[in-house]
Amino acid sequence: MESIPASLVKSLNDLGLSNYEASVYATLVLYDNAEAKEIIDFLSISKPSVYEALDQLADRGLAVKRISKPARYSAISPEMAIDLLMGKHKRAADLALAALKKLEKEKVRTDKEDALWTIYGDANIEYKIRELFGKAKTRIYCMFGERYLQFIENIKTRDVSLQLIVISDSPGLEKKLHDLFPGKNADIHVISSEKFLVPPPFAPPGFADVHKFMNFENILELIVDDEELLMIPPFFSGSVSVLNTKNKGAIYQMKMISQLNWKRLIDGEEILFPRPSAQKKK
Repeated sequence: MESIPASLVKSLNDLGLSNYEASVYATLVLYDNAEAKEIIDFLSISKPSVYEALDQLADRGLAVKRISKPARYSAISPEMAIDLLMGKHKRAADLALAALKKLEKEKVRTDKEDALWTIYGDANIEYKIRELFGKAKTRIYCMFGERYLQFIENIKTRDVSLQLIVISDSPGLEKKLHDLFPGKNADIHVISSEKFLVPPPFAPPGFADVHKFMNFENILELIVDDEELLMIPPFFSGSVSVLNTKNKGAIYQMKMISQLNWKRLIDGEEILFPRPSAQKKK
């Protein structure tokens, strides 16, 4: 074996070891036991770096020093090493979470709360959707394409009012959703994407030309407790980004649009806006 795989060093980095500590520990696993000189020759790194890494590994309990001349070192088993590192991470994570939760309760309010934020990446979007569903206290309104359903399948909502529209052509999906979110406060509907092919009565001129650039299976509208909005416009895009805000004006504007969509798509109401009457000539 010519060297320690970079992927192994990176994995051990993620568990809290430095590059030298990771490389030296892996070398000890390979050699069973070794003198510092053997490690230096194998890794081609400086003597001080190797000795410092050996001391750190011994302090962490990942390596054992055998008293001899010269001293020899051996690694504890990989299973024990990973358990030790994971346990340390778990303890650190628990302490950090408790401290961060305390800070969250003492949150300093700023004039930036009305800002419009953009969240990128499926992992970040999934986390934000799950966070909003999980923290809802009274009401959730949500309309989205089936592609986002996987983000909420394992979420247990509290006893909140849930209005949910999923855009999908999958048969039997509505029953599955009622099983996922049982209770009298859940108003759930599955609608076909074909419903969006018909422009609404209040659509402006030229809507049909714009319509062909839209993909309604990408849409996401999520309003929680009338306090926070998450929105993905229905546009074709190679990568999805989501708009997030606590701006009251944006929330209430989207809420009105959502109510219009509900009346049109679910209740089947024809929504017409009266034209302003012409002023009479005197």
